Amino acid sequence: MRSAAVCIVSCACALLLAGCFLAGGGGNGSFERDAAAPQDEIYLQYPQFLILEQKLDRASAYFYFGDWEFAAAAAADLIDDVADFKSTSPDSTVCDRLDYLDGRARCLMQRMTDDALETETTGHVVALIDSFARTMVIEDEIEVEYNEKTKQWLRYFQGGGRKHFSRWLERTGEYKDIIEPILVEVGVPRDLLYLAVIESGLNLNARSHMKAIGPWQFMSGTARLFGLRIDWWVDERKDIIASTYAAANYLRYLYGLFGSWPLALASYNAGEHRVAYAMTRQRTDDYWRLKLPSQTVWFVPKFMAALAIGRTPEAYGFAAPPNERITFDLIEIDRPIELRAVAEAAGCALSDFKELNPHLKKWSTPPDMIVEVKVPAGKGEQCLARLAETRPSQMVSFIQHKVKRGETLSGIASDYELSVKELKKFNDMGSSHVLRTGNILLIPVKDLQRPARVASRPSYRSPLPIRDDISKELLGAGERDKTVRYVAKPDDTLVKIAERFHVGLADLRSWNSLSYDAVIHSGDTLNIGGPAGPRAGPAAAEHPDGFANTRGAADAPPDRAVANTDPPDENGMKCVTHIVKKGETFSSISRLYNARLSDVLAWNQKTSRSKLYPGQKIKIWIRPS
Repeated sequence: MRSAAVCIVSCACALLLAGCFLAGGGGNGSFERDAAAPQDEIYLQYPQFLILEQKLDRASAYFYFGDWEFAAAAAADLIDDVADFKSTSPDSTVCDRLDYLDGRARCLMQRMTDDALETETTGHVVALIDSFARTMVIEDEIEVEYNEKTKQWLRYFQGGGRKHFSRWLERTGEYKDIIEPILVEVGVPRDLLYLAVIESGLNLNARSHMKAIGPWQFMSGTARLFGLRIDWWVDERKDIIASTYAAANYLRYLYGLFGSWPLALASYNAGEHRVAYAMTRQRTDDYWRLKLPSQTVWFVPKFMAALAIGRTPEAYGFAAPPNERITFDLIEIDRPIELRAVAEAAGCALSDFKELNPHLKKWSTPPDMIVEVKVPAGKGEQCLARLAETRPSQMVSFIQHKVKRGETLSGIASDYELSVKELKKFNDMGSSHVLRTGNILLIPVKDLQRPARVASRPSYRSPLPIRDDISKELLGAGERDKTVRYVAKPDDTLVKIAERFHVGLADLRSWNSLSYDAVIHSGDTLNIGGPAGPRAGPAAAEHPDGFANTRGAADAPPDRAVANTDPPDENGMKCVTHIVKKGETFSSISRLYNARLSDVLAWNQKTSRSKLYPGQKIKIWIRPS
């Protein structure tokens, strides 16, 4: 598929180049379209023309992708081949066609020596590279599912949500060149840019009611897990570079776990454990069939709709986003410096500096931490040079003091040889401020007085390995009649096993007929997600990882079950009819037959909310003893 795409792009380059030359003259106005028109007879008689035109396409593609060395070599090779072919064919029609190819090649070489080449072709280069990137990276990675939910989002974005989505789309022009290279570097599709679009509208300061923050809407726990630093001083969830690396690594982890982008996106919204639990209980790995929280059910279609519009905005009535990308230099600062001083050193207003660096929460860069700071493009070296001119002995720094029970401002000020007025001013405290236990106070000290500490460095590019505690064995057990058995290890408890498999503790006890105060021992075999039954003994066959697969079946029917006269099916299963008694539930009936609740519901086309009535007949499939 990649070779086909390259061929298509090459042909597009050749056609575009031909259009530019014919429209603008290019010094070769004698080449008329009639002379360039393909002649079937010529191709049949002289198939060498196909090879020559392929060389011209290749040279044109190299030219527009900026690889002029290869373009020049390909054009020179074409000129030599044309000359050789021309010397062996006196036919005037053939010679005219060869003259056309020779002129195109020479025109291409002439333009490569033109001083105005960069100005004339920049727009074409950007458009072609972007088109090539979408063909090779985006459209081949995530397929848009045009189902009814996706279409509803498309209608919303084109209707009531048009104003908001237009603003979001405009911001992609600002951040696209920052986000997409990071996604490609980490190894995930460029398409995922539109995940940030639907999460936050690419608003770096976005904050949800669940306290998810930043363009990728990270919760604090997940953010720290993927290398983002969040404390009193900084919140790297608002840093477009750091948060994009963290999101890309998280999405790569989710895709590696589930092997499906819809499932990975659903997990990004609801959490991988919730999706894994739903897959386990519902026995399907198809996102579109999973029953998930309403927000997650509509989340992936929303992404699909945003992606569809983002690829071809004009087709949905939107203007293409302007290419007004944000540019900056990235520098590292390893000591506390007032943001105002950094802005002055970079030659920009403090408000502009804060807009570039929303992850810096206070008036200064943090102590004991190396932070990456963005300054206007071209000002990075100047800023570092000016900051280096400040003598360390003149730099004011501070330490942090955590207020303990019983402490007062006057007592803390006395301990650090400060006045209460200085302490309040440094911490921006009003006269009515109440000091509380756990508050953090900044204590100003001379930089040379600060105790030396190891500085924290940014780690979002290489976060720590994630502990994969989702049972892939259980996720892979997709067949309805497949059960997973787990052989208990020395340090296992029922709680640990339930958490490992993302099942309820009550379900785990029910599946294994365990009482509330039951204790498991190393070597005991437990049914996970399968039919309830007596706990197996230590003689069960053990899987190397503590797992063993078995096929579950309901036990023989109780006395009040009415057997059908139909013979057993091909799997040896026989259907019986259970007559419901007062007080019975689907759960109690499934335990009575040692069958899975989900199976009993499926056999009778019921849900967990369906009601039962005395005398009602329920179908149960059993394996005759």
